[in-house]
Amino acid sequence: MKKLVALFAAAALLILAIPQAFAAGHAGTLTIGVDQEVIGLDPHIVTSFSSHRRVDLMYNKLVRHNENLELVADLAESIDIPDNVTYVFNLRRGVKFHNGKEMTADDVEFSLNRILDPKTASPGRSFLATIKAIERVSAYKVKVTLNAPLASFLEGLASNNCAVVSKAAVEQYGNLQKNPVGTGPFMMKEWIPDNSMTLVKNPDYFESRAPYLDKVIFRIIPEQASLLAGVKAGNLDMATINDGSTIMLAKRDANLNVMQKPGVNVRTFGYNVTRKPFDNELVRQAMALAIDRSEIVTIAEFGMAMPSGPIPVAATQWALPLSQLPNSVPDIAKAKALLAQAGYPNGFSFKIVTANSYEGGLSVAQVIQNQLKKIGVTAELEVVEWGIYIDRWVKRTFDAMVELRGGSSEPDRFLYRMIHSSGGVNNFLFKDAEVDALLDKGRVLTKVSDRKPVYDELQKVLSAKAPIVFLYSPFETHVMSKAVKGFKQVGNGSLYYLTYAYK
Repeated sequence: MKKLVALFAAAALLILAIPQAFAAGHAGTLTIGVDQEVIGLDPHIVTSFSSHRRVDLMYNKLVRHNENLELVADLAESIDIPDNVTYVFNLRRGVKFHNGKEMTADDVEFSLNRILDPKTASPGRSFLATIKAIERVSAYKVKVTLNAPLASFLEGLASNNCAVVSKAAVEQYGNLQKNPVGTGPFMMKEWIPDNSMTLVKNPDYFESRAPYLDKVIFRIIPEQASLLAGVKAGNLDMATINDGSTIMLAKRDANLNVMQKPGVNVRTFGYNVTRKPFDNELVRQAMALAIDRSEIVTIAEFGMAMPSGPIPVAATQWALPLSQLPNSVPDIAKAKALLAQAGYPNGFSFKIVTANSYEGGLSVAQVIQNQLKKIGVTAELEVVEWGIYIDRWVKRTFDAMVELRGGSSEPDRFLYRMIHSSGGVNNFLFKDAEVDALLDKGRVLTKVSDRKPVYDELQKVLSAKAPIVFLYSPFETHVMSKAVKGFKQVGNGSLYYLTYAYK
């Protein structure tokens, strides 16, 4: 029987090495600038990165990722795995939700069932779809049995979409979009939409002495240059900055600390394949051949990204180089020939939905717009407000969209929910028997040596059918005052390590 034991050594050292400022009782307030507002705070429902970054601090999962993207214990102190379809989660005792109620196996069972319920429409449902049974063994023990082995099961549980919520809170509020009730290190005190959100220290947090900060304030500042100006002026302690030119300016300022790390998120350009002409594979192949990833990275990201295929290039164990993937090297002549073969010798017109924020990818859409002109295709940019962008994304009301997809070093977790015909966030409405079969096969194999050929083939098939053009993985960048200490980047955008930050 395998047993995964909590990796608490590093955390214990963190707590023992109490910062002097914290020991003196002056941990204070950290103000962070971000460029867009949240779209709700219910972890089982949210999809936007802006929402996930607040969920990072207000909720916990059974397991989480550390700064090396390794799985470590969170609400589960240890996990017994007697066979490859059985997981027994031994829960921490004495953990309290922000409403004062203790977290028990009832809440874990409720959370897993809520995610699985189609009525919830949770993006995390595909992570748990192979669950056969959930059994409350005791107040602090939950047994989960799968229908079949699922290599990415624990990785899926590390997603914010699989956070543990309060059963009582959901019964009280219906959903938690405006009333977050988690077990996390911080809890919401005030939310002024499109302005700021104030989180305060959870006095009952299960990690002794954590968090160090008394308060975290998020300020919404849409302009990247204004975010940098705020940090330079001292009005902000930290800012999440994504614009390459702004980052370059920050790097030139000796008074600032610029933290940067290759990320696992992936910028994509995808189509609603039920709409003409994108229901035609030849058209999609032509579009892919017209797109130059390196040019997009240079212009839109100032070089601060890595061109990627269907699996984030940072997932070196799985990702194939672009040279091995069909339709991934620009070829204008071939693209034009494919368009003519598809019945569009003079090209066509369509619309790209985008938003004037980093996640909405306007600068990327502008480069793509220019690149497509080379094959006679006219792309009109529909630049919409962020809330409308999310609504269009959810309702699939678009010809094409530029997105930033939450990536993973685990291919099943990243690709299954996005591209399987039953995937919870398959916004492209793409259905393909060959792709489904490869995804289904890859997730039940548990040995890397067995899985690798499956995902190699999947990357080639996806690149050939081209329902999505996987563009690049951007670097994760935070600009901060040198007074900020203790913060670590995870690589997936998470702000979890504000738990251990101090000034």
